[in-house]
Amino acid sequence: MPTQVVALEDNEIKMLLVAIRQVQHTFSIAEAQSAAAGEPLTGNYEGVREAYDRLLDKLEALAGPPGPHLVK
Repeated sequence: MPTQVVALEDNEIKMLLVAIRQVQHTFSIAEAQSAAAGEPLTGNYEGVREAYDRLLDKLEALAGPPGPHLVK
């Protein structure tokens, strides 16, 4: 897949970070519910989770060190 460049402002990167963390939280809930019901996770699930983890790592690198951020 070709690399694309997208110009993002700091606040847009932060919003994407929040959205990805929400998706990861939803994954955690789904995993807990599946485990409680004794249901296995689908085979392609882990690949999707890993893709979100990689995207989070990339965006965190762009956002700089973690810490409190003021959003105006």
